[in-house]
Amino acid sequence: MTLIREVVHALERWAPSAWADSYDNVGLLWGDPDSAVKGVLTALDLTPAVLQEAQELGVNLIIVHHPPWFGQRTRLLWETFADRVIYETIRAHIAVYAAHTNADHAPEGVSHALCRELGLRPVRFLREAAPTHGAGYIGEWSQPIDLPEFLRRLREIFGIPSLRLAPGPEGPIQRVAVCGGAGSFLLPEALAAGAQAFLTADIPYHRFFEAQGRLWLIDIGHYESERAIIGVFAEVVRREFPNLPTFASRIQTNPVQYWI
Repeated sequence: MTLIREVVHALERWAPSAWADSYDNVGLLWGDPDSAVKGVLTALDLTPAVLQEAQELGVNLIIVHHPPWFGQRTRLLWETFADRVIYETIRAHIAVYAAHTNADHAPEGVSHALCRELGLRPVRFLREAAPTHGAGYIGEWSQPIDLPEFLRRLREIFGIPSLRLAPGPEGPIQRVAVCGGAGSFLLPEALAAGAQAFLTADIPYHRFFEAQGRLWLIDIGHYESERAIIGVFAEVVRREFPNLPTFASRIQTNPVQYWI
């Protein structure tokens, strides 16, 4: 029998809560740590559809990247989207664990997973906080890729109809900086590392000016830049608990739609 506490300890070894940013809510958000785990579902977000998926699978622990709330709260408000799904999940006796910015900083975390999704060989952190963890990644392809093929590949991999970008120098792309989520604050590190392109999300307007003509700064979308961590969470649990039913969510939780 595996306890929730044991799964939590395994996740903490992989991405300690101490690596999270100060504003963040990570760790076991609710649930009895001494309860037996019936099964685990990993997801990017906690939504009503993810909750329904968990109930249909018969699991009682959900591991998410995005915590349903930030900061302190004194009450749950039924008319609020996040509060309502929190209430419904607790009522269903399902525990929730969040690994957010600590998973961003883990060696095999969000940006490392993004490298893997792109077929890049992860080289090193973009910004090292300590020898054990850091932010973003530099990755390389074994061979340079022509610019039109590079842009086409991004559209295909992430399934997005358009790319927000500031153009860089013409020529093939081989060395790429990545950061899952809102990572454009790492632009100086990407430039210093000699990256020919930097892929991240939620890029502010003025940041594009800073990159223009220096590297290809490309906004691939928040959900798209982080979705690979869903499978990584499942890999971590399966590695530690091979007999525990563990599922990666099939629900696409991205609230952003494109109209072309």
